[in-house]
Amino acid sequence: MMRIVLEVLLLAKIGSTRRIMAQKKNVNEPNPPAWPESVVVFGPNDNDITNVIEQLTEDLNDVEIGHFSNRRLAILFKPGVYSGVTVKVGYYTQVLGLGLRADDVAFTNTEKGIWCPAMGAIPSPGSLDAFWRSAENFKSEASHGMMWAVSQAAPLRRVHVTGNLDLYHPGAWASGGFVANVQVDGQTRMGTQQQWIARNSDLGSPEHATMGGQWNTVFVGCTGVPASRFPIGDDPSAGVTNEPHTPVVAEKPYITIDNEGRYWLQVPPVKRFSVGSDEQHTPKDTGAESVPFSNVFVANAENHGNGVAIQAKLDAGLHVVLAPGVFHLTTTLTLKRAGQVLLGIGMATLHPPVTGGPCVRVAPATPNVRVAGLMLGASHVDIHDHVTALLEWGTEGTEDPGDTLRPGIMNDIFARVGGPDMDREVGVDKMVRLHSGNVVGDNLWLWRADHAQLDPNEPPQSVNDPKKEEYHLTVNSEYPSEAGLEVIGDDVTMYGLFVEHTLGHMTQWRGQNGRVWFYQSELPYDVSQENYGDAGFAGYLVADNVNSHVAHGVGVYTYFRDNNVFVHSAIQAPEREGIIFSNIFTRFLNGQGGIRHVLNGRGGQATIQGTRMARLANVAPAPTPSPSPHAALAPTPAVAPEGYCSPGDAVTCPGQSDAVCSGNQCCPDGSTCPSADHSFAGCQSPKTLDCMR
Repeated sequence: MMRIVLEVLLLAKIGSTRRIMAQKKNVNEPNPPAWPESVVVFGPNDNDITNVIEQLTEDLNDVEIGHFSNRRLAILFKPGVYSGVTVKVGYYTQVLGLGLRADDVAFTNTEKGIWCPAMGAIPSPGSLDAFWRSAENFKSEASHGMMWAVSQAAPLRRVHVTGNLDLYHPGAWASGGFVANVQVDGQTRMGTQQQWIARNSDLGSPEHATMGGQWNTVFVGCTGVPASRFPIGDDPSAGVTNEPHTPVVAEKPYITIDNEGRYWLQVPPVKRFSVGSDEQHTPKDTGAESVPFSNVFVANAENHGNGVAIQAKLDAGLHVVLAPGVFHLTTTLTLKRAGQVLLGIGMATLHPPVTGGPCVRVAPATPNVRVAGLMLGASHVDIHDHVTALLEWGTEGTEDPGDTLRPGIMNDIFARVGGPDMDREVGVDKMVRLHSGNVVGDNLWLWRADHAQLDPNEPPQSVNDPKKEEYHLTVNSEYPSEAGLEVIGDDVTMYGLFVEHTLGHMTQWRGQNGRVWFYQSELPYDVSQENYGDAGFAGYLVADNVNSHVAHGVGVYTYFRDNNVFVHSAIQAPEREGIIFSNIFTRFLNGQGGIRHVLNGRGGQATIQGTRMARLANVAPAPTPSPSPHAALAPTPAVAPEGYCSPGDAVTCPGQSDAVCSGNQCCPDGSTCPSADHSFAGCQSPKTLDCMR
């Protein structure tokens, strides 16, 4: 106990000394900062705010014009009450309150307040394209409640909703989403959302029938949310994961303003086993580090777009806030100081040097670094002799266990390969690589574009998809990217990990003691059986060397648009005691082919010929994986059919001790396998024995 106390006192002394040294060395940055035109600041006494913002954001609320726009925008509200103000949040727009508490910026006497409806036709695309926007640190007293009908890369943080929070637009398809540190006095309703994760929030809907949601909902450290539920087989209803406490996290850094008009960067502390929101607490209440903007460099793309001046400020020990804009870097931004913060606002976007270095690197053995609020885009790199990435934590070949007491934190990191780029060879090997240990990820969307800006000079595409009239549809492995995430370090934790459309194993976990709450993955549309299915790729890979890994709420989806592709297993992982999954599933969305099994040959299929959903509930992998779907059935291992089994388990066929089946397969006598899904009807005769729980 005495050692723990001494460690805490030592850390406090180090942190205090660091703050004092920084304030003595760096007192030259202007406060208030010289915000560029991409930052608009309002006060409660300003006139006609709704109309001003409506004109300012007209293009960003147009789904065709805004979708791949180069405009970026942050709308800041000083503390006060904003009566009758409505803000429709569009592409590349962030709304930020500047109060010490969420309630310090209040939107009242309004039907909608801060809101985001579906941007497309209902039901489809509905909200499926509502990406790249966010809202933080305010109170909504809107009479109709708050609607936030979004998909990926559109977080809601540090918000108090006095009415209901609707995370969907009635009747519209949606593919979200993430909220953290949110308090809802009414009810939270997910409706048509395919999937969602909420962390450290008080949501007011303990009944599943009220909360809703379609396939996968994950709650970590939340109150007022449904209990866990574990559907199996082809059950299309939502799986629910309710983790009562958040093991380790730090809330995203945020900006405040004081009564003198000076700005402060608030850096929340690391918290452990936390429950509920703290948006009603001030930075002092939570123990946040308050840094005056005299010690914060505000970078803008027009004057600092190549990153050289930004790196000089980082080297001098300053924190950096990136104003909204698109930065084409000629040098990697490298954080080398413990506790340093790199915060983007207004969807600030970084493109890496064309020489092949990442946009951002955190140096090894640099604890408590915060990287937050960034979009990362790929560049065209012709020749490189190393694995390229957009963000790297640590350095390849350098062993760095990280710091258990002061982990590194990533909040709201949105990488994309392609999209606005008409150069279809823009690419990167792996979007995010974590070499260091003890890193926490808090809402990451790592996206290889399935659709992109349409070149008006390109000939019409022959792809069988109506979206080709609006966008260029990615084909033939354009925008090359192998993986969204590679984890090499140990003790890495993820809350809300979304990885889509990359061309290899989409997430590659090679470190020990990894933990994931919520994973959403959609396999690439434009691959073939030869270059994808036969290559054995999966949506989620845990490497053979890993002894301990836990993942909850994992979904892998397919839309093989261009070719008839079958993937053996959505998830691949070692078969040992320390590897645990819960609420895992695969979903056939559209197109051709599909996935034959959920995990290592276990679980049913979600294919064009079968059911659209295949689930496993709580899984510690079996002693030996099942054979591939084209191989002869092995006689072992198996459980007796009169025992209990889960869908997809290897079992002996009734009355045929030398014959083994697994899930949606047929026994040699033509009867259905005892561990097949109840809806499976692909055999000559039904089950003669049913061992499913």
